[in-house]
Amino acid sequence: MLCFAFNSFGQIKPLYIDDSLPDISFGKIINYKDSSATLADFKGKLILFDFWFTHCSFCIEAMPKLDSLQKLYGSELQVIMVTKDPLKLVLPFIQKYERLHHVKWTIPVVVNDTVLHQYFRHWYEPHYAWLAPENRLVAQSSFFFLNKDIVKAYLKQLPEELVRTGYTTDSITKN
Repeated sequence: MLCFAFNSFGQIKPLYIDDSLPDISFGKIINYKDSSATLADFKGKLILFDFWFTHCSFCIEAMPKLDSLQKLYGSELQVIMVTKDPLKLVLPFIQKYERLHHVKWTIPVVVNDTVLHQYFRHWYEPHYAWLAPENRLVAQSSFFFLNKDIVKAYLKQLPEELVRTGYTTDSITKN
């Protein structure tokens, strides 16, 4: 019994659809106004976590799509890229990407992640976790479901979804 208690102590339980992500802190984040952030910093928006790594060709292929979604729905959507890769790999990768594509990368990137990967279990990357504005997990998807029509349809349906689940726009944006 003691072994069981020891092994489960301090572990993070993965989220399932309709579970809420607590207001966690993102340890190291780049392309953000500060070097750290909390989930509350993005309150009131649909959050799209993009789990990726620097040597993943599909992840890199998705980057322009992520950028265009962020620009198109910036007031309602926040894309946050999440990688286990250390800053010393991610920063040169982003700098090279910016040079090759003549862009300035502005999407926040959580580096050295261990926490979000435990909340959102997955077996492939890129992998996307979609959080409703009240921090409730509403979907997990692959690269093939990342498009503006899906985001647009969800954002259009969001007011009804919030009422159905007992949330209101006021309860999300207050505090």
